[in-house]
Amino acid sequence: MEKSSPASINVTDIMKDIREEIKEKGYSSDMLSFADVPLDVQDTDNMARFDTDILHSNVEYLSHSCTAKLGNPNTGNPFARFFKCLAVRMLGFYLEPYADKQNSLNACTAQAQEQVELYIQESRMHSTRALLERIEMLELQQKNMRINMDQMQEQIRLLQDKLSEEEQK
Repeated sequence: MEKSSPASINVTDIMKDIREEIKEKGYSSDMLSFADVPLDVQDTDNMARFDTDILHSNVEYLSHSCTAKLGNPNTGNPFARFFKCLAVRMLGFYLEPYADKQNSLNACTAQAQEQVELYIQESRMHSTRALLERIEMLELQQKNMRINMDQMQEQIRLLQDKLSEEEQK
């Protein structure tokens, strides 16, 4: 690939070459769409249903990584570190307010996600408690119905005995 300066790049020539290549290969505009592009099905399956483990891991990640430091000149080769350090020192005064705003936004997002997780946990506990109370009430009703049914069966048995005695007389 030949090096060229930004002034020597001709976008119209590049687009002309791309259009010619499309014509040569016989592509038409209706042949491909974004729906034809394959994507990871596993990720879309996970997003179709609620999973507390995924929510918890995402909230944990947000909570631990919500602050971003402006510039990390300790990575890369010495030449790259020098230029990173220089860029941070030259632009730090300008970028620092934006980094602070982004950190504030990230912290608020993390707190909001934590609140959502707590709300889900509380609503599950509340609904579980309500269901347990309902189960206890239904079990008590069932026990009372069983007692009533046993009493009625005893009354029926007594009445049948009494009827059979009267028939024998």
